[in-house]
Amino acid sequence: MSLVMALTMAMLPTGDSLAAALPTWPANPNWQSLVPGPSSDDVRPVRIVRTQGSVTNAGVLAGQGTGSAVLTVAPGGQPAAVVLDFGKEVGGTPYVTVSSSTPRTPATSHTVRISTSEALGFLTNSSSAFVNDNGSQINLTVTSAQKYTGGLRGGFRFAAIELRTAGTISLTAAGLNFKAYRAGPAQYQGWFMSSDDQLNRMWYAGAYTTQMNMVPAGVASCFTQPVIFDGAKRDRAIWSGDLMITNPVAQLSLGTNSVPYVKGSINAITNLQAGNGRLTSAVGFRGCGAFDYAVTYSAYSAIIAVQYYRYTNDTVYITSLRPKLEAATAYHATRLDANGLVVTNDPDYWQTTQSGEVTEYSLAYYELLQNMIWLEGKVGTAAKVTEYTNKAAALKTAINARLWNAGAGLYQHTNTRPNVFPLDANMNAIRLGVAPADSVQSILTYFRTRWQTHGSQISQPAPSLADPYGHTIEPLNNTWELMARMLADDSAGALDLLRRLWGLQVDPNGSFYTGTFWEFVMSNGLPDRGFDSLAHAWGAGPTQVLTESLLGVTPVNPGYSTWQVKPHPANVTWAQGQAPTARGSLSVRWAQDTARQFHLQITSPSGTSGEVWVPLATTAGTSSALTPGATFLRRSGLYDVYTVGSGTFSFSSAG
Repeated sequence: MSLVMALTMAMLPTGDSLAAALPTWPANPNWQSLVPGPSSDDVRPVRIVRTQGSVTNAGVLAGQGTGSAVLTVAPGGQPAAVVLDFGKEVGGTPYVTVSSSTPRTPATSHTVRISTSEALGFLTNSSSAFVNDNGSQINLTVTSAQKYTGGLRGGFRFAAIELRTAGTISLTAAGLNFKAYRAGPAQYQGWFMSSDDQLNRMWYAGAYTTQMNMVPAGVASCFTQPVIFDGAKRDRAIWSGDLMITNPVAQLSLGTNSVPYVKGSINAITNLQAGNGRLTSAVGFRGCGAFDYAVTYSAYSAIIAVQYYRYTNDTVYITSLRPKLEAATAYHATRLDANGLVVTNDPDYWQTTQSGEVTEYSLAYYELLQNMIWLEGKVGTAAKVTEYTNKAAALKTAINARLWNAGAGLYQHTNTRPNVFPLDANMNAIRLGVAPADSVQSILTYFRTRWQTHGSQISQPAPSLADPYGHTIEPLNNTWELMARMLADDSAGALDLLRRLWGLQVDPNGSFYTGTFWEFVMSNGLPDRGFDSLAHAWGAGPTQVLTESLLGVTPVNPGYSTWQVKPHPANVTWAQGQAPTARGSLSVRWAQDTARQFHLQITSPSGTSGEVWVPLATTAGTSSALTPGATFLRRSGLYDVYTVGSGTFSFSSAG
């Protein structure tokens, strides 16, 4: 036993007396109660919002009472309508079950229209006709008593059913056939629960956002295998930038159940690689082929494959892809200018051309290089590790030489816009280890002092950057800020930002609530147009951050063969959960109290090992391993670091 370990253990009580005094967590957290997916593929509305015109017994469509809902339209009269609320985002093929139909003579059929919307405010009524927020309405020709099913509507919460022609129809049921990935508790191989109900709702909202974008084979005409889309309502296409967020969320929540969807999406992208090595940005966006939007997305398209391997240890699959990933990395090198920085003059998520040496574009290439260094070290060659390491070092030097504004202490947007300080570049420079260590806290402080009520802006107000539609707050770069703050041990700041942007989205009483996360928001924290997606993949980042940073579980080697548990508890009283690994579940439980005691328990699967970082309240704090088999390694900041193998291990700290 080391001297440090001996002193550490001597300063705390041991055995049963210590365990009895330690803070703890609920034995049965009942996380299953928060799983939001529907229990059946036949999804029915939960309430009637309102009716219009002559409608009786509408409540039967929401399970209230018996009989039929009756809609009647007089000759020349206004349509009769009933607006249904499904309570949360759903997607599939809407239907009505007609028990009787009496069109006005001489007509022999009725027209029934179904209009859908993710938000009630966007289900507008103009000239007595409902207008939905995701394209054309569904028009059904009703001729007799039977079930009528419309075309696919990928994402909505509300539906208006209108009788458009004179006469009467009776409906015994209305609902939809669910066509996204339907997950109940049995499908969750990973889970999360804490003392904070809002954080819990965020974790499951991110998981459900991902599930709403998981499209089974045969649902989308362009794809013969399961895939993951960017948005349930729109674009309903594979975008690699969105997959950077949703693929980890799918794997952290659903484990092996997500694998066909993650691999299907990666295959769809890599199968369309260009001859010059570039990987496409999207598939199925405009037609069924490749859509090359931005060079940064080529980097994302390669990174998502490495991500998949990191979580699964699917060596056969990643080995088959390695030549394509190397070609994509080589393509990126061709986009460097004489200064060694990426120049592409394309839009990325800004949606307008960004010219010159854009800091974020070089950082995307740097992130790709870092992932390839890791990958080549596992399944590649030493020569490639050296090549990519040298290129990454040169790129980092160039970024800091040309795009770091020393006077401001911030990264500028481009070489020609030195007074614009974007959120993406600054947070990714921290997240990727490019920013000078002694500048990290000042960068974080700069952006925190400029937070809006509902999140962190794309850039400062003036001169500013925004997309052409005026959106100033986007979830993707806010997720990067969450990650940067957690990495810098600013967990309190990360949770503050998390609540600002995503807190409103998980409020079930909110006027735009869908139980899923949104694509954009305005300064008031809300979407402003029906076109925007309210179940959007790149908004799901809180799920990953809560598992990997707050709970603290991350893979170090493929499939968690080695792992790290490093909680960032902030002011959360307790948290527990598990991450699915290639060898079984890796579970973590921790609790803290106001007396500065921390209690941590991990259970790791057979054949794995890892480092356990035990938080300390102060630099004078002490820690102890409460079970045998743990070896103290070192103190790192406000953590004591231990190494363990497989099994169950408990730790405590105090002071």
